[in-house]
Amino acid sequence: MTKFRVKSEKNDSVNKTIRFPQDLNERISEIAQQNNTTFTSVVLQACEYALHNMDDDNFKDKKTSKD
Repeated sequence: MTKFRVKSEKNDSVNKTIRFPQDLNERISEIAQQNNTTFTSVVLQACEYALHNMDDDNFKDKKTSKD
C-alpha cells in the first residue's frame, strides 16, 4: 500500500459539520501546520486515500478507483 502524502490544494466544496475527538483534532492540526496546508485539506485527502485503499471492493469509491 502506498503511503499517504499531504498536498496543498483547493477544490469546490460543500459545507458539512463533523465532530472530532480532541486528540485526533490536535494530530490533524499538527499535520496541516507541518505541511503548510489547512485542516480541511488534510481531512479531505485522508478520506480520499481511505476510500481508494479500502480492501472491500463492494465499498470502494468507483470515481477514485484505478482498477
